[in-house]
Amino acid sequence: MAAEQLSPGELELLKKLASLGEPLDLEKSEELIGMPTSSAASLASLLEAKGLVKVDRRTVTRILLTERGEEALRNGLPEERLLELLEANNGSVAVDLARSSLGNDFNIAIGVAIKAGYVKIANGMITLVDHEGFKASVVNLKGGLRSIKEGGLVSEKIVDVLKGRGLVKVEQKNLVSIRLLPQGLSLATAKPSIAKLSHELIATGKWREYTLRPYDVSAEPPLRMPARKHFFAEFIEELKDLMKEMGFVEVSGPLVELELFNFDALFQPQDHPAREMHDTFWPDLPPADLSDYADIVARVKYEHEHGWGYQWDGSVASRRILRSQTTAVTIRVLASRPRPPIRFFTIDKVFRADPVDATHLSDFHQLDGIMGWKDFTFRDLLGFLSEFGKRLGLELKFKPAYFPFTEPSVEGYARIGSSMVEVFGAGLFRPEVLRIAGVDYQVGAWGMGVERLALARFGLHDVRDLYSKDYDFLRSFKVEV
Repeated sequence: MAAEQLSPGELELLKKLASLGEPLDLEKSEELIGMPTSSAASLASLLEAKGLVKVDRRTVTRILLTERGEEALRNGLPEERLLELLEANNGSVAVDLARSSLGNDFNIAIGVAIKAGYVKIANGMITLVDHEGFKASVVNLKGGLRSIKEGGLVSEKIVDVLKGRGLVKVEQKNLVSIRLLPQGLSLATAKPSIAKLSHELIATGKWREYTLRPYDVSAEPPLRMPARKHFFAEFIEELKDLMKEMGFVEVSGPLVELELFNFDALFQPQDHPAREMHDTFWPDLPPADLSDYADIVARVKYEHEHGWGYQWDGSVASRRILRSQTTAVTIRVLASRPRPPIRFFTIDKVFRADPVDATHLSDFHQLDGIMGWKDFTFRDLLGFLSEFGKRLGLELKFKPAYFPFTEPSVEGYARIGSSMVEVFGAGLFRPEVLRIAGVDYQVGAWGMGVERLALARFGLHDVRDLYSKDYDFLRSFKVEV
């Protein structure tokens, strides 16, 4: 390895290790070579990977005195003080005198001595019965404490006794040493390398103290993965921009909707199959108070009972649902009686109890819109839909259709894979819907499946791909700028 492949810090550590002349105890790096421990550890790992130093790691067990152990070494063990008291009183002392002399250590001292059989208590007196054994025990334990304090060797049996009494503690410590290898020693006198020259290095002549690091001009630059929007989110933004370019105003509405606006105001009868449980989600919420919508409720009731010939039920219309179509948003806007000409659109989520497959989701996006004025015709609606398809780059096909709230009606198809798939429904609002909304001009309406439009636009075959988290797949889509 050449010296120019080393950083100034790595070379500095090599030189300090060479001047030290022996393995470096990492814990003492600040003291021995004037380098912080963290810096020396980091640089040593880099140098070890380059085969210039060897980092030796080992774990050692240390026995240390606790605070109680330090106090016992200074003032004597509790049983040591008891022995001294007994010796001073010819081997026998009153319990009360011993308790007052030893204070808080009395219970420990007497407990140790009785358990070992060194003393006995009778008639309020403590009597020494094994002076030699008692003396030997004290000497051994006191000597063990002193030896541990001075770093000497102590038998495992004494350590266990001292540890059990909380006089010592046992710790595991990791020791790291850094040893300079021959190849590292040969590089220790090399000049440090730098990536580029600075004005200061040139002006002061310090550039002579360094070597310039070579560059591999054939190497590929690092691959950068900048953040970007999901391509489907970009597509939704593109749809919004397209609608605004065509003169439409964006509107929005609640996700939890009243059946009044999701179905009834669109002249959809209350026994229509689309309102059954297999198509609609009902959250566990109480019904709404329709008193704020008294005018539209009266018009809905009249049109349903005269048009469909059944007894309309206001309690059904007051139920809350997860909206199944964004036409609920546009009918709310139309019911506010905006002055013509009007052009409104919304793009948002709807919810239907559909099984998930290549072309269906249980929650998906719809692009819904209305446009109209006094002399608005079905031809105007088809003209807008054709222009929308051209601007989006799709070839749309039209087919006559039936919907409960538009007449005439049309379905729009686009190619998804090898098939033509329905991507929207459209038509002129029926007179009943216009009367319910309270407007006296013609209105065209449509609802487009945004996910299906995206499949046609991007040449995909499965709607679930629009929500993929596969990064390679997402990177394959062109970023729109």
